[in-house]
Amino acid sequence: MDILIAIGHISGALIVSMILGLIILFISSWELEKNKKRDKKEFALKLGIPVADLEDEEKIEQFEPKVIEILMEKFSDELFKNRISDFLGIILKASHWLSNILQVVLFIAVCWYTFTDDLGNAVFAWLINAIIILFFVAGVVFALFCKILTGRYPGQAKKARESLLNYHNETSA
Repeated sequence: MDILIAIGHISGALIVSMILGLIILFISSWELEKNKKRDKKEFALKLGIPVADLEDEEKIEQFEPKVIEILMEKFSDELFKNRISDFLGIILKASHWLSNILQVVLFIAVCWYTFTDDLGNAVFAWLINAIIILFFVAGVVFALFCKILTGRYPGQAKKARESLLNYHNETSA
């Protein structure tokens, strides 16, 4: 009976961690859409046009050069705040990797010690979810700190420059 409880703890913790991952993915996609809408409003304001014109495929072509110019100016790697954003993006990515490594190591350790030492160790599998929540909350706070400090999210400037480069390569090909 104890083995079933141990397996229940480990599998339950894994199922909850998958659910937490889906919730975090949903929150991230919602935030991304919200940021895209805000960016469209900002471009429309700078261009002096309605937002609907930026969403219209036929009209967007006439505004592309100006939008690209605005993006190049805003996300230039010569701006100090963009360099800080790029650096903080690297730190945030490293923390995501650290979180994943800690989760895997903890899972392996819990499984190992549960089935070789004591079945009571299975309860520690729930710490995986604590790691997920801790790193998610820390990441949100870190991103907000970067947004307040630089006006950008961590790594946003680098991603924008890469998108501009990809767009340039696609249109010139």
